[in-house]
Amino acid sequence: MQSYFNLDWKIHLLNKILSASKPLDQMDLDELREASERPIPSVLERVLAGKRIALMEVIQQTIRGRHGDIPIRLYYPSTQTTLPLVLFFHGGGWVYGNFQTHDRMCRRIARDTGAIVLAVRYRLAPFFKYPTALEDCYDTLLWAVENAHSLKADPKQVIVMGDSAGGNIATAVCLMEKDQGHQLIAKQVLLYPVTSGQLDQPSIEKNANAPILTKSRMQFFVEQYARDQVDVLQPYFSPLFSQDLSNLPSALIITAEYDPLHDQAQAYAQGLQEAGTSVKLIDYARMIHGFLSFPTFCKAALPAFEEVAEHIKSLTI
Repeated sequence: MQSYFNLDWKIHLLNKILSASKPLDQMDLDELREASERPIPSVLERVLAGKRIALMEVIQQTIRGRHGDIPIRLYYPSTQTTLPLVLFFHGGGWVYGNFQTHDRMCRRIARDTGAIVLAVRYRLAPFFKYPTALEDCYDTLLWAVENAHSLKADPKQVIVMGDSAGGNIATAVCLMEKDQGHQLIAKQVLLYPVTSGQLDQPSIEKNANAPILTKSRMQFFVEQYARDQVDVLQPYFSPLFSQDLSNLPSALIITAEYDPLHDQAQAYAQGLQEAGTSVKLIDYARMIHGFLSFPTFCKAALPAFEEVAEHIKSLTI
C-alpha cells in the first residue's frame, strides 16, 4: 500500500478540509441530490480554487437534447469572433458536480486559451444511468457545432475536455463521434480520466486510500453510473476496451502519481499511441486525483493549466 507521508503539507490540509463533509459514497439518494444542488460557500470556494477570474461575459442558457433540456454555461474571454470552442464536461464520479464546482476552472481555461468554454450540466447518476450523461454531452456537441457561428465560435476548432468522470465522457464522445461518421472534434483534453470501470489496474490497489479519491469511492461511482455489469464492459463506458482507437482527435492526457486511476489513464494513452493517434501524456509526480481543481493547494496545477493552454492554442486547421 502506498505511503503518503511525502506529500506536500498543503495536500494533507486540503484532504482534511474536504473530509470534513460527508463522503459521497456514504450518502443516500436524497443526500446525493441535495449535495449537487447545494451552493458552495463563497469563502470555501475561494480557499479551494483561488480567486475568481473576471471574463468579458458569462452566459447561461438551456438547449434541447434527446432527454430534454440541458443547461449550459458559456464563458467568453473576449469580443473576438470565430474563437476556438472548448466543450467542458465536469468531474464528480457521474453523481456530483454542477456549474459552481468547476466555475473557476472554466474561467481559467477561457482566459488562458482565449477560447470560448461551454460547460455542460449533464444529467447525474444514479437518477439517470449510463448512457444518459454521455448522450447529453454528445447532443451538446452536435448543437454547438450547428450553432457555432451564432456562438461566435469556429466550428472547425472544437475541443472536448473533461476531468475524471468528465474525462471519461470526453473520451466516449470522441469514440461516438467517430462511430457516427462525423469529424467534428479537433482535439481532446483528458484530465486524470476514468477509462475503465473494471478498476483492475495496479494503481487502484496501490493508491486505494489516496487523498481525494479512494478505491471504495471509485467503486461506488461505477456502481451508481452503470445499469449493470454489461455496461461496464462497453467502450463508451470503458474506452480502454475499445477495439479501435485510430483516427481519433489528438489528445493531451494529464495523470497524477498518487491517483487510483493513474494506470488506466496511462494505458489509454498507450492505446492511442499504438493506434496511431497523436497523444501527449504528462504525469505529475507527487500529485493527487483532481489536483487542477485546487491550485492554491497543489503546486503542479498552474503548470498543468499552462500545458492545457499550449495544447489548445496550438490548434491549427
